[in-house]
Amino acid sequence: MRLLAMPEFWLGLGLVTLLVVWLSDGGAAKKRKARLARVTRRGPVAAAAEAGSLRRRNLAQEGALAQTLSTIRPLEKLRARLEMAGLSLSPQRLLRYVGGIFFGTVLLLMLLGKPLLLALLLGGVLGFGLPHLYIRRRLRRRQLQFLKLFPEAIELMVRGLRAGLPIGESFQTVSRELPPPMGDTFATISQQTALGVPMEKALAEAAAKIDLTEFNFFVTTIILQRETGGNLGEILSNLADMLRQRQMMKLKIGALSSEARASAYIVGALPFVVFMMLSIISPQYLEPLYNDFRGNISLAVAAGMMFGGGFIMKRMTMLEI
Repeated sequence: MRLLAMPEFWLGLGLVTLLVVWLSDGGAAKKRKARLARVTRRGPVAAAAEAGSLRRRNLAQEGALAQTLSTIRPLEKLRARLEMAGLSLSPQRLLRYVGGIFFGTVLLLMLLGKPLLLALLLGGVLGFGLPHLYIRRRLRRRQLQFLKLFPEAIELMVRGLRAGLPIGESFQTVSRELPPPMGDTFATISQQTALGVPMEKALAEAAAKIDLTEFNFFVTTIILQRETGGNLGEILSNLADMLRQRQMMKLKIGALSSEARASAYIVGALPFVVFMMLSIISPQYLEPLYNDFRGNISLAVAAGMMFGGGFIMKRMTMLEI
């Protein structure tokens, strides 16, 4: 009974359980990655088709509950967000990980004698905040890579069109010649059109998944040209020049607003630096924030105001063109 009352026992048991779940899931993940690596040698279109087949098979293996959850629209948006971020993770599995981290953190802090409000606050930060920031960072990095390769992809299509290739063949050329995420995107579009999906629908689905203004320009150009006619090669060449000018303008805006962003980072980091210094120099000064209910409320309000102020400062330094 004394063993069951020790927080170290429950902490060790939780860590062992998480390790077992992680290792048991890692074998299946390695098999899927190895299979996709073999298929990739046959070309990006085949890899995209195989990836879709594996996603459907994994969804069927997860049970009826996962299939029911997959029809919920927010989960579909989350799935598209994970795919665009380059993460081979289903929304259901992500929610399980998030729930496990949240409840594990709350349970651990409760066993250590911490107040419930503090446990919920830290559990929310670790369980929901950190995964969200990680996915957002991965997504932003992939979007920047996509924008960097996009003018080159359009120029590659223009050269194919001027050589007499249809637009579908130009998409396949882009999928073969350019690395992810550009090659993966056009491989998926080519695979969908090869299966009979109208090109307009495939482009619209890709635009909704990528959610970039530059790609929306491209999709609108293709759809309008197919409806009204015209020299598609010349139109896409002008679009590539316009996209390069937009990138140059964004870089110029980033350089002009770098001082404001640096000031925002310094002002936002100061409270955390002071908090860490007080924790080292005078830990007893901060004990009411942990052990008193009123201190927990103050800590939660301060954290909310900090994140709100950081969000406002970030939005002020972001200029849309």
